[in-house]
Amino acid sequence: MPNLDRWERIGRLFMSAGALFFVPVAVSVLITGLQAPQLAVGFSFLVWGSVWVWLWMRVIGRNHGGEIVGLAAITVISALFTLIEPDPHGTVLVFASIIVGVIFPTRQALLALAALAALQALLNAAREVDPLISLNILINNVFVGLVGVGARLFWEAYRELARAREQLAQLAVTEERLRFARDLHDLLGQSLSVLVLKSELVAKQLPAGADEPVKQEVRDIAHVARRSLNDLREAVTGYRRATLQAEISSARSALSAAGIGLVVEDAVGALPPEQDGVLAWCLRESVTNVVRHSGARRCEVRLTRENGQARLEVSDDGRGATSLEGGSGLLGMRERVQLVGGSLRVGSENGGGVHVHVSVPQPA
Repeated sequence: MPNLDRWERIGRLFMSAGALFFVPVAVSVLITGLQAPQLAVGFSFLVWGSVWVWLWMRVIGRNHGGEIVGLAAITVISALFTLIEPDPHGTVLVFASIIVGVIFPTRQALLALAALAALQALLNAAREVDPLISLNILINNVFVGLVGVGARLFWEAYRELARAREQLAQLAVTEERLRFARDLHDLLGQSLSVLVLKSELVAKQLPAGADEPVKQEVRDIAHVARRSLNDLREAVTGYRRATLQAEISSARSALSAAGIGLVVEDAVGALPPEQDGVLAWCLRESVTNVVRHSGARRCEVRLTRENGQARLEVSDDGRGATSLEGGSGLLGMRERVQLVGGSLRVGSENGGGVHVHVSVPQPA
């Protein structure tokens, strides 16, 4: 996701530039003299700026322990500066509020912002700041922290949307590959099978006195046709190969990217390749429909054995559907299930969500 990475780098650089806020203040302090107090303030600003840049470029979003350490350092340095700054009306705890809004989940961020507001109130009281000005400072700090919370939520939503789009694109490519494989098999497989049978029949019906080169040519035709049919089946198998466990893993990724929760109950155990492939295909198609059309928040997958049947159930809590008989994906599912002697039922119960029930027999 190059676009996502690029915007993340731009955002980190933009926030790191906040360290420049203290450059004029540090310069104004240092030009009054290079005595111990001025040097201490200058060094503090240097440490503050270094921690700020380190947080945004290396830590935030990557190491929560480092985020906590950086927040503590920013808060301590900012509080000390608030106590010694010449103008008691200023505040720099607002920078700590920004970090709090970005690194914590919403509930924890609100609690941390309340704690920072309490600290700011104590600092204001110690500096005997006018109550109205103190209230304005508190409101500003909390508001900026809430902006940080909103920015974090917006970025998370954008990132999830980008992942969902990428997953949908992958699903579309996979679906097209499978459709191509099915059409290729349907168009050429039957013709090549007939060609093999016809050429073998001709070879058997040749008169005993037929020239040996003619017999060899007919045998070569049968051999080439049989080899071509095998090559076609191998190529199609490469496109269509799917296992139930692999599709469960893919379903988990696809649904997670779309913001849909997944619950899996797998009690079916090992299945023969043919039955396993049919259930895997049905699971893939069902999950694709959930991601694309359901608007669901939760999806459940159940795999069970009962009365010599392997069963797959996929249900969601989405908007449901009034008719489920026209989709090409559903048609492909039905064809594959019928080929192994199974059954497929799809419907909406009470208009809520779509429920897919697949049952395939297990060989004795």
